[in-house]
Amino acid sequence: MLVDFTIHIVDGRKPMDVQVKIHDNLAALRSAATRHTNVWVDPPVNGDHSRVLGICHRFHLDNDPVVAIVRLAPPELGIGIISHELAHAAVWIREIETKFEKQPIDCSNDERFCWILGWLVHCTVEVMYQNGLEIRV
Repeated sequence: MLVDFTIHIVDGRKPMDVQVKIHDNLAALRSAATRHTNVWVDPPVNGDHSRVLGICHRFHLDNDPVVAIVRLAPPELGIGIISHELAHAAVWIREIETKFEKQPIDCSNDERFCWILGWLVHCTVEVMYQNGLEIRV
């Protein structure tokens, strides 16, 4: 594992965390994604992660602030994949905060989602720079 860190979202209705795991390579990411799916998805599924370039596992346990794990790996450390996977986490946080009411995001209610996504991307990019990981544009 190259980097493993947690991003805290603390100004919401309930503190929530997103774990970001940057694996050594895509093979390690895909293996970890398969193990996670086999353990945590109920009923277990045999997900095919052979083409995955990044992934966001979403879950919600009452006694755990971690609500998502985002997995990334070189050489796919481009800002597009980073922001894509973190957007999945931001949408999930929004669903949890709105008590799973599937409200479409529009210009009247997008501020919280945009703030969360910006914070997730900011923190991820900052940690990557601190650890000498190059972000592809």
